[in-house]
Amino acid sequence: MKRWFNNAFPAFLARVTEGYGFAIALSLVLHLIMFGVLLVSWSEDSSTKIMPPMPISAALVALPEPAEKPQTVRKPVQSQVEQKRREEAKRQAEAKKIAEAKRKKAEQQRQERERQKALALKREEERKREENRQEELRKMEEAARERQEQERRQQEKEQKRQEQQALQQAMAMEQQALEAAQQLEHDQLQQAKYAALIKSLTSQYWNRPPSARNHMVAEIRISLSPFGDVLDITMVTSSGNDEFDRSVIQAIRRASPFSELKNLDRRIFDQYFRRITFRFRPEDLVK
Repeated sequence: MKRWFNNAFPAFLARVTEGYGFAIALSLVLHLIMFGVLLVSWSEDSSTKIMPPMPISAALVALPEPAEKPQTVRKPVQSQVEQKRREEAKRQAEAKKIAEAKRKKAEQQRQERERQKALALKREEERKREENRQEELRKMEEAARERQEQERRQQEKEQKRQEQQALQQAMAMEQQALEAAQQLEHDQLQQAKYAALIKSLTSQYWNRPPSARNHMVAEIRISLSPFGDVLDITMVTSSGNDEFDRSVIQAIRRASPFSELKNLDRRIFDQYFRRITFRFRPEDLVK
């Protein structure tokens, strides 16, 4: 029994400690030690024989302490348990270290994902801002093009209006010029006609003086009324011959009034005949 206890029990204890905790193994060891001590004590008591006392010589001898035997069992068990505990602590430390490394790595990965997510959001915001800016620029350019197109159409419209107005003004001016030319021509014809009429009537009442010679010229200004009455006669330039000058004035007075002037347009009369200047020469007065 002791041999079994000394040989098999440590191996059994080692196998037990491998599968269970340190506390269970230690409890089993203590129970087995107590069981073995009781068993040994009981075996020795049962085989004790009563013998008559015999004189003996006794000497004090140091006996081995009973606790030394269990020490031979506890030392390897404690060593193995301590070794297992250290290994378990080492495994736990390594597991904790690995877990901490995994946690740090997971945290780094999470932070990297957050950073990438924030970067992606930032890029998306920048892209949206750029799109908005490009859209605003496009709208501004489109508005500018539309404004330029409107201004161009307005300028073309204004230019056409100015051209049309200029054309109308040119046509009106041309028409006015034509009318003015026609009116001038008409006025000149009327002026020439009535001037010739006055001169013709004057020549009818002119008596040539003996001293009159050809190439003499007397310039006379006549003031007339719209009815042809002679209001005033002024000698502007004398011919140098008093008799010829007086004969011309007398002929004008005899021919007046020039009633034909009543048929003349008042405008033409005011422009040409209110005061009219004639040049009289003897050869012109003689028919």
